[in-house]
Amino acid sequence: MRADTGCSVAEVSRILLVDNEESILRPFSLMLRGLGFAVETASDAEAAITLVGSSRFDLAFLDHHLGDVCGLDLMSLLSGMDQELNFVIITGDGSTGLAVESLKRGALDFICKPLHADDLVKSIKYVNHRRELDDQKRRLVSTLEARIEEKTGELRGIYFSVLSALAQAMEKKDTGTYGHCRRVSHYSVLIAAALDLEEKQREDLKSAALLHDIGKIGISDFVLEKRGRLTEEEMQVVRHHPVKGVEILGPIKHFESILPAILHHHERYDGTGYPHGLSGESIPLMSRVISVADTYDSILSMRPYRMASSHEQAISELVSNAGSQFDPEIVKAFVRGSDKYSRLFGGAGLAP
Repeated sequence: MRADTGCSVAEVSRILLVDNEESILRPFSLMLRGLGFAVETASDAEAAITLVGSSRFDLAFLDHHLGDVCGLDLMSLLSGMDQELNFVIITGDGSTGLAVESLKRGALDFICKPLHADDLVKSIKYVNHRRELDDQKRRLVSTLEARIEEKTGELRGIYFSVLSALAQAMEKKDTGTYGHCRRVSHYSVLIAAALDLEEKQREDLKSAALLHDIGKIGISDFVLEKRGRLTEEEMQVVRHHPVKGVEILGPIKHFESILPAILHHHERYDGTGYPHGLSGESIPLMSRVISVADTYDSILSMRPYRMASSHEQAISELVSNAGSQFDPEIVKAFVRGSDKYSRLFGGAGLAP
């Protein structure tokens, strides 16, 4: 600690003194150096800009009247050069308006002429106090962010457990598809990896795929378990399930980012799907991914009206419908991902 100022080494140590009066620059720079500060002086804006461009300062005392340049304008310029630099405005105009304007534009303190040594020392102490408070604030924010991230991780685990429970509740209404949503989520993650999607997109996709059929909770068991061909009216009920899913999840803010994926997972690349007949890349990327994963698992699954097919047959079906029902790039990514997965696990299959 400096006995005279109460400043520690980590506090203000390098000072820039800018004034066009030599009678101020010389005595006050000597006084500050005597207190242990490293001080540079400038008598005009150009010299101040040169010094800040080549050296680091903790604090700049700026005279408000520097010929054609005012101290506040110079402060704005220097602040752009060094965002860590703090400022105190010095002026012979002690008006309240100028003081308020100085503080509004970023100065930490305001000193009126004639200057006294105590004025500078008090101002330095005040700036140190503000710097300490700012540092405490940054540490507090950092701690809070870390805690929020920790709690967010816990919430993600709870959130995904809830998703799994909802998906299983839906599948119990349609015994022929038990485990379907979990598998579609797994296949969607494989595609996401092949597409090299960002982590946030992968997490959203995993959740959206798990809940893509949640709207079937609102469909009667008679329709879901019917063995024969559905009537046109029954087909319309089934085709409404993406909309119903969004209605169910819509009120929950946590699901907001995955609603488009759920709503459009039955759109077709050629525009003949439902519910809105979107085509090509106007269909959300996550919906296009889920469409491929959903169809793959459906082909592999036993249904009341048909036998299950093999992995090879399913891949062949996807490839033959690329460009019409499916996004060709998504199909290619799934084929790449499935081949890689099979090699890694010795052909044990893609199912989780």
